[in-house]
Amino acid sequence: MQDMDESSLFEKPLMYSHFAQGMGDPKYMPIRNFTSIQRLLTDALNSYNEFNPAMNLVLFEDAINYVCRISRIIESPRGNALLVGVGGSGKQSLSRLAAYLSGLEVFQIALKKGYDTQCKKNLIISNI
Repeated sequence: MQDMDESSLFEKPLMYSHFAQGMGDPKYMPIRNFTSIQRLLTDALNSYNEFNPAMNLVLFEDAINYVCRISRIIESPRGNALLVGVGGSGKQSLSRLAAYLSGLEVFQIALKKGYDTQCKKNLIISNI
C-alpha cells in the first residue's frame, strides 16, 4: 500500500468491484467514474435480458452499490450472504445480475412437501 496516494483512498465514489475495468478483467479495483460503471451495468443488464427472462431494473446509486457488494461476496472463496429486506426490493434481481457479471449460473431450490437433506441442489449460485 506504500505506492498509493492517501487522497486516492478517499475519492468519491468510494466503491470497489471486480468489474471496475470491464467484465472481462476480474481485478478488484476502485470505481473511478460512477457514470461509466452505470453504463457497464446497464449493458450487462441488457445482455442478461437477451438470454433470460427480462428484469426491469433501475440502476440508481444504491442499486449499483449493492451489485458491487454482492459481486464481492460471490467472488470471495466460500462467499455467502443472507440478503434481508422487504419483498420486491430487488434482492433477487440484483443477485442475479451480480452472478451474471461473474459468469455464474443461478438456480433456486424448490420447496415442496417431503423436502429433506438428501436433496443434491443445495447451492443457489454455482459455476457454469
